[in-house]
Amino acid sequence: MVGVKMPKFLRFCAAAVLLSALVGCGSGTVSNPGGPGAPGAEGSITVDTARGPVTLPGPATKVVSLEWSLTEELRALGVTPVGNAESGIYNSWVTAPGARLPAEVRDVGTRAEPSIEQIAALKPDLIVASGDRVAANYDRLAAIAPVLVFDYTAPPQLETMKKTFTALATAVGEPDKATEVLGRMDDAVADLAGRLDRAGKSGTEYALAQAYTADAVPTIRMMTDEAFSAQVLGLAGLRNGWRGRPDDWGMTTVGVESLTQVPGSATFLSVAADDDNPFTGALAGNPVWRELDFVEQGRAVPLDSGTWLFGGPLSAIQLLDETGKALGV
Repeated sequence: MVGVKMPKFLRFCAAAVLLSALVGCGSGTVSNPGGPGAPGAEGSITVDTARGPVTLPGPATKVVSLEWSLTEELRALGVTPVGNAESGIYNSWVTAPGARLPAEVRDVGTRAEPSIEQIAALKPDLIVASGDRVAANYDRLAAIAPVLVFDYTAPPQLETMKKTFTALATAVGEPDKATEVLGRMDDAVADLAGRLDRAGKSGTEYALAQAYTADAVPTIRMMTDEAFSAQVLGLAGLRNGWRGRPDDWGMTTVGVESLTQVPGSATFLSVAADDDNPFTGALAGNPVWRELDFVEQGRAVPLDSGTWLFGGPLSAIQLLDETGKALGV
């Protein structure tokens, strides 16, 4: 009824039911991602995960995150985890507006080897993790709190991200927020597509790389069409010119010599840490790098060093914004 304020619990249930109804409409937009979870009996919540359905007694309020993409998605939902794996490094690599972790979040070790003792001390009511990292510790973590395991690399990665994000929103009681954030991602896609069209740059060909130094050797990860970040740019009508063989993450890891396979007309977009940037460091004087067409013609353009190419909707929006700047639209 108009003018009657619903209790918080009823508002949550109604929002979750509405989200479930929207899922069935099949609009094909980012903000209509699919329904991986739903309220259960007597206020419980059942969430689909990579390990099967997990039932929670209600929305979680004390969450520990062991994967950066999930941490970003929690922050997008307005949730600050009580514990996070590798928080300091996370804040260096994931700088999308709204994604930063405050200093009071407890660092609970590495993503591959979290501290079970520190996690237990936080007394969380939910732990979220990546399937490829959590297997060895799953039973010990599950003895502390329910564990939601997600597989970021399950293809297609963009659709997987949307389903995971919606599942997390269900788990923490924020389905309306998920719809709002994914709607902002839709808007960012439409905005970039429109600016490209007005500039006569629709369908621009690009190559997207993340670079770092390993054992004193410049190492370059090239994103294929199987990668989340390339699928995001594809929504705006951009064309990926890299045709290398993808690994499970949708990347091809190469040295500088392989960059000769990038089409000469492509714009080369890159992400590298400020203190470890092979393109401005070891490769700056490399003749192979310097003679690449996109380098000679000024089409090698860095993106913000904190543009995380393996993230959630906030990183997707940042990637779209940074790409627009790189292409001059």
